[in-house]
Amino acid sequence: MFNIRWHILLLMLISCGWVMAEDVADEPVITHYTLYFPPYWDNSNQQITGFHARLSQKLYQQAGLKINIETVPYARISQFSFPDDVAILAYGNNPTTDSQLLFPVPQTKVELRVYGRPSSPVVGFDQLEGKSIAIKRGYPLGSYAEKLEAGNYNVVAVNSVEQAIRLLLLERVDYLITLEDPFRQVIKKKHLEHENIWSQTLEALQGWPIVVLKSHPNGQELHNKIKQAYNDLLESGEVIYQDERLLLKEDF
Repeated sequence: MFNIRWHILLLMLISCGWVMAEDVADEPVITHYTLYFPPYWDNSNQQITGFHARLSQKLYQQAGLKINIETVPYARISQFSFPDDVAILAYGNNPTTDSQLLFPVPQTKVELRVYGRPSSPVVGFDQLEGKSIAIKRGYPLGSYAEKLEAGNYNVVAVNSVEQAIRLLLLERVDYLITLEDPFRQVIKKKHLEHENIWSQTLEALQGWPIVVLKSHPNGQELHNKIKQAYNDLLESGEVIYQDERLLLKEDF
């Protein structure tokens, strides 16, 4: 099984002394720390991409918060011990520290999966060597991006999940690797539920994309702003919450 349950903290957002931006009065500047792991990723242009990165940006924009997202190694954030200026974390299922946190958005899960025809299931990633694999340009693949680049794989990059699914169904590629939710939405939208497609989880993230430390001096204020932003986006339909998943309308 590829399914990996991440019961760790996955990112930090550090409020930089609550220094006010010169061009925007009364607006805090926040640095967002994240791991090199889907659904957060750092592409070749050194820009953070991935679903939760975009979700965070959408929420902070709605809340009127300025952020600077940076990726950091796991060792930097593997322990629940932070400097005084740490304000916000992503958080993965740890009841022992729940009492220290505020939760402005619901728990969610995101899965990176491999899809194929039922006649050719695999039980390990190494079994994909020598095969053709469709991926969507711009979607995070975590450590699998390096594996696909370094190994003997015929990678076919396409512009949409729908195009990748069509290639799989037409047997133009052997497998497809993508995020689960966009895949499910295309299958539903294009009425392809009757198609028999095998799948297996490669990586799974379960937890909260954003939690706020109660100990931070501005923790309650941050929590309230982010929660209100989430409720506003939920009401407008820009953010969707279904099946324990936070989704963005723009993805579908």
